[in-house]
Amino acid sequence: MVHLVLIRHGESDANAAGLLAGRTPGVALTEAGRAQIRSLAGILPFATITALRHSPLMRCVQTTEELLGIITVGQTREDPGLAEVDYGQWSGQPLTSLKEHPEWARVAESPSTMVFPGGESLQAAASRGIAAAEALVAELRQRTVASGEDEKTQEDSVGIIVSHGDIIKAILADALGSPLDRFQRIAVAPGSFSVISYPATGHPVVTAMSVTAGGRQAAPDLGGGR
Repeated sequence: MVHLVLIRHGESDANAAGLLAGRTPGVALTEAGRAQIRSLAGILPFATITALRHSPLMRCVQTTEELLGIITVGQTREDPGLAEVDYGQWSGQPLTSLKEHPEWARVAESPSTMVFPGGESLQAAASRGIAAAEALVAELRQRTVASGEDEKTQEDSVGIIVSHGDIIKAILADALGSPLDRFQRIAVAPGSFSVISYPATGHPVVTAMSVTAGGRQAAPDLGGGR
């Protein structure tokens, strides 16, 4: 069986300040965020990790570095498909102000129709994130085929994805068979992991969601991929 562990980056400067970071350059983890990831590494449900893919943005690179200081991963690579949503003109804005924006209701209720001014659509962002996850699952399956082993009897193969809130939510929604317009019903906290298991046959199964080392933590508000 193939498992994907979806890790949201730890608390960032933007999270702490209540800003929608998007792709704003230089957004880094806070010291608290680094500590979150070090603690998270100690409770990951799998000991052997075959591959890791991460967003190219600084906060995910730093999250990956913290993880690799504690766990061993067979192969690590940057994947631009896992980058944060390009929120365009909304990037860097306070969430308190964005909640007053006329288009905020669209983000909350019909996100599949939302195109951020000067940025990308949530549908396009979701599609590339899902494609990146599917590519990693296919790669892990292919390694099984290449080894000549039967996936039904071999040891589980595990991949880690390090990404952002809205991207992870989209991947989870897809695994649950839920349309993008319902993905805001999913919450993913900074410094948390979620798990999707992919059996040899049948549909994927979400086996964990928004697990943190510190127990229950509040996830960002709607649209707060940050």
